Amino acid sequence: MTDQEYMRRAIELAKRGEGWTSPNPLVGAVIVKNDRIIGEGYHARYGEYHAERNALRACLEPAEGADLYVTLEPCCHYGKQPPCVEAIVQAGIKRVFVGSDDPNPLVAGKGIQYLRERGIAVETHVLKEECDQLNPVFFHFIRRKAPYVVMKYAMTLDGKIAAYTGASKWVTGEEARAYVQQERHRYRGIMVGVGTVLADDPMLNWRMPGGRNPVRIICDSRLRTPLSSRIVRTAGEVPTIFATCCRLRDRPCPVSAL
Repeated sequence: MTDQEYMRRAIELAKRGEGWTSPNPLVGAVIVKNDRIIGEGYHARYGEYHAERNALRACLEPAEGADLYVTLEPCCHYGKQPPCVEAIVQAGIKRVFVGSDDPNPLVAGKGIQYLRERGIAVETHVLKEECDQLNPVFFHFIRRKAPYVVMKYAMTLDGKIAAYTGASKWVTGEEARAYVQQERHRYRGIMVGVGTVLADDPMLNWRMPGGRNPVRIICDSRLRTPLSSRIVRTAGEVPTIFATCCRLRDRPCPVSAL
């Protein structure tokens, strides 16, 4: 296998963490020795081991003298986990192939510098474009300090979002609705206005097996969401945030029951 093929395998592994690693990025890692993959790993959940450490823990034999392929520059700072660069050095890795640069100021080239200063050869930008495509949300937030927003709406070919009666089930087909569920798992939150809550009484949850509910954000300036709504009745099960400018004494409904 070529360097690009090993990195593509690391990319495949990274995708397995989709929906679970936020606010951390998706990362995959492959360890190769004597032209054989001896260890693989990916960042599975926020707070747990990073891809490099998982790959080292999965090695079928000592990693000394092996090559590491990783989709993102290894971290060099303490967070929920210790720096991955330390584990790489301790394992005796000989060469590291990196896909994406990490724009996080805590890393931003320092991880690569740390490895090189300790005698490890580092080659950067292996399949960089493909690796960059793993983490548009992470890169956007780190660089702009702003949320990454995806707009979702359904429209008919003649530009309508509902019939004249207000009925809108279904403007989309099964494939599009399945894609929406994937998006709900992929992103941390889903936001709607109170008009959608009043008209549709939606759940805004994940409806397929093996996924995670997004945080529901309801923009309700005058707190008109009914206590009988499914959003309110399931707020104990699905994380829910109400964004309002209504003063407590001006609220039209007993929101204290929330």
